[in-house]
Amino acid sequence: MMMRRYRFPIRSVLLYPALLALLMSCLTPLGCGVRRLTQGELLPPEVQLKGLGLQPPGKQGWPLVCVLAVKNPNPMTIKVLGYDYQVWVEGQRLAQGASGTPITLPAQGETTVEVPVLLKLKTLPGMLPKVLQEEPLTVEIAGGLRLPQTLGFRVPFRFREKVTPQQGLEHLSPFLSQ
Repeated sequence: MMMRRYRFPIRSVLLYPALLALLMSCLTPLGCGVRRLTQGELLPPEVQLKGLGLQPPGKQGWPLVCVLAVKNPNPMTIKVLGYDYQVWVEGQRLAQGASGTPITLPAQGETTVEVPVLLKLKTLPGMLPKVLQEEPLTVEIAGGLRLPQTLGFRVPFRFREKVTPQQGLEHLSPFLSQ
């Protein structure tokens, strides 16, 4: 087997450190944006349900569209390249969704976002006893955002709280009576 030798001109050897320095200078501001996110310097957006679109149920579940008003309390515009999420109630995955549509949250402004939801109908019967007893249900939402500051890499999030069925119905009642 014959080995080949490659010769690198001096110019290309000097070019690599210059390219590395240029790349590092470009990534440093992005790293600062990520640091601000992870250190909690950016406030989380405020989200309010504005509408609920129902579609016919299918084999995979019941597709819904949640219309949300998203307020950005930060003095800077936040761009989201896409997101994914899952919702668990009492440890059972109830819903999931994802979108690759970019969203721009204006600085100290508001935008409307349509979020696709796939409700897993198979999980509902298992929750029925707790719902009928009016016990608080553990609701957990987890997912990830893809942001330009992270070069499109997924930044995970997770929320968890207890909600009674009555509180949930009161929150949804304006949208169910339309």
